[in-house]
Amino acid sequence: MREPRRLYAIAESCPLDTLLIKEMKRSVNSLLQLNLKRFRVPQKTTTRYSALDVMKQALELLFEFSPSEKNYREAMRTTQVYSEGDEEMLRVLRASFTLIANAVYNAFSSQKHTDDLAPEMLFLQGIPFERGDLEQSFRFVGVRPPEVVPSSVKTTVFLDDEFEPYRRLLNGELTKEQAEDGREDHWAKIIEATLANNTGKALIRVGSGILINQDQLLEESYLDYKHPRPEN
Repeated sequence: MREPRRLYAIAESCPLDTLLIKEMKRSVNSLLQLNLKRFRVPQKTTTRYSALDVMKQALELLFEFSPSEKNYREAMRTTQVYSEGDEEMLRVLRASFTLIANAVYNAFSSQKHTDDLAPEMLFLQGIPFERGDLEQSFRFVGVRPPEVVPSSVKTTVFLDDEFEPYRRLLNGELTKEQAEDGREDHWAKIIEATLANNTGKALIRVGSGILINQDQLLEESYLDYKHPRPEN
């Protein structure tokens, strides 16, 4: 009887895949639209910030030294101050900040864990994305883009590369719930086939919600930090 393989896992609340990059680009575009009405610096009449400047300041506050609830509250207060009482601006700033802050934290947290494990095989949800799209999404808000695949990896597998519902999800033809139908079975077949032909350490990085009922497959996992949601 063949011995079972150990499959390491990083369960992410905000997995870095093509869908997330698309959402980040949409969020950045909404911030650029806010630049039509710029933000006056408190106590000054001539100096103004753009919405992206405000976002960069909030992210710097959150990630100074290390993320904490105190830093998060201070970052949210910054978005409120610069919204100048405009509820629509505050809504867009807060929604963008929540998305981008979680994406940044998850990306670098997962990168650290991946580097520590030094896998030879890496399974990622989604389909291959352009490096330029990744860099643009992060650099627009003043953040260095993460390295998704460490040097130890010899084989990288995108689990949705041949899963048609995922592409239809990206095109807006399906909801996230509809795109989940048959997805885990599709992944299982790909993982089984890949592990059968490779003997190195294997790691899977996917959304935590997908792995909830897969404990029997995962002998070790990392759960990421979740930022508190802004108060209403």
